[in-house]
Amino acid sequence: MPASPSILAERGLLRVVARKRENGNLSPIDCDVSYDVEIDGQEVLKSFVSFGEAIQFMDMVAPTERS
Repeated sequence: MPASPSILAERGLLRVVARKRENGNLSPIDCDVSYDVEIDGQEVLKSFVSFGEAIQFMDMVAPTERS
């Protein structure tokens, strides 16, 4: 059974979710993390190898409102 994803950031309907992905081996040591920018748990817009890249993408798609 796959591990549940971890929501790291949310902005409106967008969120950054960390998911473990296996590299083809059964060893848990060989797992990587992918950072997905998704729409409210429905559709993954783009996946990244780092959290920083995912946040940059989210900033481009849904910038924060500043007064």
